[in-house]
Amino acid sequence: MMTAAPRTSQTLTARSRRTRAELIAAVRSDLRSSGHFTADTVAAGAGCSPATFYSHFGTKDDALTAAFEETLDELVDGSIDRLDVDGFTNVGLRATIAGFVEWQAQFFRVESLVFRTALSRLPEHQPLRAAYRRAEEIMLTHLDLAITTLQRSCHIRAGTPTGLAEAFMIASQGINNPRALRPEATEQRAALARGISGMLAPEGDRA
Repeated sequence: MMTAAPRTSQTLTARSRRTRAELIAAVRSDLRSSGHFTADTVAAGAGCSPATFYSHFGTKDDALTAAFEETLDELVDGSIDRLDVDGFTNVGLRATIAGFVEWQAQFFRVESLVFRTALSRLPEHQPLRAAYRRAEEIMLTHLDLAITTLQRSCHIRAGTPTGLAEAFMIASQGINNPRALRPEATEQRAALARGISGMLAPEGDRA
């Protein structure tokens, strides 16, 4: 009779990682569809028990934080890809910003309830605040470096890179507004893109 291969700590760790990933995916799925979740519905979606949910997350806010962190990572990575120095240089400021605004609107259209739920809990849950601040700092660091580089080639107007980076981020956060997220709101998003482009464009190139 064949005996089963012994379970190793590495195997258990890999299984635990998969289970955690499935739980986070189920949290995000519930939030996207309804704006809320329970341990029972998430566990059912991940094919495990509520006890397993609580073995990975001490509270619902901990699960929300994990889901929010994953969503923020996707937002930051996607934004950095689309706000690449080569893109500004090869495609131009206006086209790069217009593409970024449309991509971010599409992203928020899918993830808006994840953000709305997480942001509503920021005052009460410090790990959520830390995740949000961390994502902002990563984005600001990228924008600061990109703007500094683009200023040297006169693609971005003169000014303090950190101040311009913060202004860009503040303006882009306005894209996550229900009125801007409507598929038919192309004029509103185009106006946002023009506003951001005008804020960054060199003197004499802001029409």
